[in-house]
Amino acid sequence: MSAPGIRAYHMAQVLGRTVPDAEVTLGAPDYSDVQPEPEFTVVLYSRASLNWLFYRYDIIISLSFPPLSLPAMAGRHFVLDFFSNFAMEWMEVARSQRHARKRWTWYETQRQYMNLQFTAADYIICNNYRQRDFFIGVLQSLGLISGAVYDRDHNLRRLIAACPHGIRPDRLRTDAPPAATFLIPPSEGSTGVSIHDTVLLWNAGMVGWYDPVTAIRAVHRLSERRPEVKLVCIGTRYPDPGFPAEDPTFRAAIECADNLGATDQSVFFVRGWLPYEEVTAYLRGAYLGLSTYFNNAETHYSHRTRFLDLIWGELPIVCTHGDVLSDLVDRRQLGITVPEGDVDAVVAALERLICDTAFYQQCVTNLIALKQELSWEQTLAPLIAFCRQPRPVAVATSQRLIPLLRRTAGYLVWRLVTKVMR
Repeated sequence: MSAPGIRAYHMAQVLGRTVPDAEVTLGAPDYSDVQPEPEFTVVLYSRASLNWLFYRYDIIISLSFPPLSLPAMAGRHFVLDFFSNFAMEWMEVARSQRHARKRWTWYETQRQYMNLQFTAADYIICNNYRQRDFFIGVLQSLGLISGAVYDRDHNLRRLIAACPHGIRPDRLRTDAPPAATFLIPPSEGSTGVSIHDTVLLWNAGMVGWYDPVTAIRAVHRLSERRPEVKLVCIGTRYPDPGFPAEDPTFRAAIECADNLGATDQSVFFVRGWLPYEEVTAYLRGAYLGLSTYFNNAETHYSHRTRFLDLIWGELPIVCTHGDVLSDLVDRRQLGITVPEGDVDAVVAALERLICDTAFYQQCVTNLIALKQELSWEQTLAPLIAFCRQPRPVAVATSQRLIPLLRRTAGYLVWRLVTKVMR
């Protein structure tokens, strides 16, 4: 699972525990192998069966829904989980499209789709307060914050709330060595990774807004005088079918490591996407987490969900500044933030955390303290409250019907234009 699946899975767990009178079901695509838990059941759906699934429930929580499901939404509460600022994310994704007209039509289709989701939603949750402020502006421009809405809720928290990504509920085991899969034995042309190495973990994907090249150059430079320093990159291929099998960012990372002679020497790539439960072995075997990216609009509104695994694993973090969680790294001294693309600053940050054991231990202590605040029960508190007593303040459904039909038609037209442009 990547972030959407992880979030939905833990959301179902928490709602099953905290809303005990409810029947909680996790809907998963029909190719999924996710298993039911004591707190929830699992229903596998296809496009054909999705509407039938909606009819069974009073509250539907999703990051989106297809327009053909609109009839099934009648009489139900739709909670929109916009855990990312998809507008900015899609801007970055579209940069790989070099054909200007195709890029424009594709983005316009996504914009229409986003407006459709906001219009259908009775309640909205997102990942942080920067996103919430952005989405309030969108809602205002779409006419979805009326005087009646404001009178019912002056702070708009019953319309849209920040529900940040939480951390794994499992206890971090420190009484056992990391799984053997984490270790890479030496071979011809490879130094391997041993239990004695200082392992830096890249646990993010490698898509357009990340900057693995800066991390690779920094680790290669540091390894020339500290050969025990190894960078292990997991999650190299993003599992979402909307992303290419081999993103240009990943190809750039491979080329950089190859050109430096760092591949399988100081930099190791775990190809593909690790299952969620297998990532813990890498977290337990690493010394710190490293994540570099571009300080752009996508970063400003982002919520780097992979940081939550680093916090769970009590791994100090070296990252680019500019996003909400990097601010947390600075404010709570969880590691060190660096400027975008600054190889020297990354090298200095890594070296300090490796050499200054007192500073490293203080970061670990701070991470342990923070973990208590990031349980899914705490981060999802506004959603839990809504599910216990759904009292939407959104514009009345009857008043949203015409805008909803208009935006559905707009989306379908632009989707057709996009297909023609291909």
